[in-house]
Amino acid sequence: MIINYRFITHQVSIDLPNLYSIVYNLLKKIPKNKVTTYGEIAKALGDLRAARMIGRLMAKNIWYKLIPCYKVVLSDSSVGKYSAPGGVKAKIRKLINDRIPVKDGKIVNLSKYLWSHNNMDIFPYLRSLKRIQEHLSEYALKSTRYKLKSLCRNLVSCDVAYIDNLPDIAISSCILFTHKEISEISVTISPIYFPYIPGYLAFRELVPILHSLNSLSHNPSFTDSCILIDGHGLLHPRKFGIASHIGLLLNKPTIGIAKKLLVGRVLTDKPRKYLDRIYYPIILDKKILGYCVQKNNSKIYVSPGAYINLDSSLQLVLSLDWGDRKEPYLMILPHVISSYFRKHISNLIRMRAQELQNRSR
Repeated sequence: MIINYRFITHQVSIDLPNLYSIVYNLLKKIPKNKVTTYGEIAKALGDLRAARMIGRLMAKNIWYKLIPCYKVVLSDSSVGKYSAPGGVKAKIRKLINDRIPVKDGKIVNLSKYLWSHNNMDIFPYLRSLKRIQEHLSEYALKSTRYKLKSLCRNLVSCDVAYIDNLPDIAISSCILFTHKEISEISVTISPIYFPYIPGYLAFRELVPILHSLNSLSHNPSFTDSCILIDGHGLLHPRKFGIASHIGLLLNKPTIGIAKKLLVGRVLTDKPRKYLDRIYYPIILDKKILGYCVQKNNSKIYVSPGAYINLDSSLQLVLSLDWGDRKEPYLMILPHVISSYFRKHISNLIRMRAQELQNRSR
């Protein structure tokens, strides 16, 4: 799947794998009288951390008559869940019909019937994407040596909400603030063929966020803006989170502002204070790569993405208007907008599904 964007200054091209299609087609290749596990499929894709994602894709499978998701079991030999009609009992019945012995909800002698990742003829997409992140992280790290001469007057904040569907539907909201006032709002809706996998958020959210940013790129204030991303920058397993990815693609300063910490250790013994906020340095690989900013019991994790250094990132986030909120107002607003559209689009989808169901009766 190739996505192209033409911004004012340059063109961006992204080639992303359609993991929905890749995984479902793989299930069709499971040999007769064989089963596999979520972990084995994840290993074949290149990262065991994708195992939970495989489970979610199985639960979403609406073509259970064509795509044999019942042949995917747990690594401890348990047959696991089954979202198709009949539930677990139907899954066990289908496995027995395939001459796979099941006793007390477990496959008997799983190793004998296991189709392992070594036998799956599939390209290790996640391993390849991981290498891309590792390679580009060097450029992101070098770019974060830049110190802003002054705080950016123009800021863009971004957030993405999702409708659980097949494929997922992403609602991306990006807001351009000029001198702290809303200059323009961009909301886009996109189908997403890359499910959530820890450490690979950029490959899921790049498409919807770039769609929205592309709509803002014709505004003169966008040219010298700094982009705030709901996600990580350098505070990432490969030091290349979504904020770093977007910053390098667009050649713009970006800051990651996340609500959960993926990696790193917060130095709680070295607190500093700014107004009603306390902030602590976060160390990763013996270097300070971000800060935990705390207000009351709420925390956000700040790290530079690209083309801005750590001190400037922290200074900019602390300078934002927080009011009595748990996080900066600039980050809350796009979330509210995306959530609003998600709610109403979800209702429309349910109403349409109900209409089709009534017609079929």
